[in-house]
Amino acid sequence: MNDLPQVKPGFVRIGVRLRPGNTVTPGDLVTAAGVKLDEIGPITVLDNEAYVEIGHEVARTARFNLDRVGPTRILQWNWRWLKLNIGRNHGLTIGQLRKLMQTVDASPLGRLHVNNTHTLIGLQDFKLPPVLAKLLTLRLNGYAVRPEALEEGEGPGNPAFVPRA
Repeated sequence: MNDLPQVKPGFVRIGVRLRPGNTVTPGDLVTAAGVKLDEIGPITVLDNEAYVEIGHEVARTARFNLDRVGPTRILQWNWRWLKLNIGRNHGLTIGQLRKLMQTVDASPLGRLHVNNTHTLIGLQDFKLPPVLAKLLTLRLNGYAVRPEALEEGEGPGNPAFVPRA
């Protein structure tokens, strides 16, 4: 799976474990997914695993439908950093931050970095535009939130939350 290309923005990669002796073509996977053709990206079929890129809006439906072919799992989301220009110096607490993110429907959240002057939050790339639009007008503790999306590769490492083993 390490040889597969990066997932396009707005898409997720779903892995389908194929049953032994079950030969599946990319066309079979498209039919099984049950979504429009323009919502499907590249498909890779290996010996016992298939990888399908699906648009994030229909990923849940496609995953449910692909379960008929074999067990599925979501492998890869694209994550980006959201920078809020408020931090501890502005009285921001982690509880307020979580409540703010619930208000703008930003969950699930990735990594959180609450600094003195700003805060960095990992978000899935497709959620950034609506979250930015909602945060533009909000104030917290009397301060404007002033959100901005960092470009890919900017920020401190991977914005996705990766639990420790």
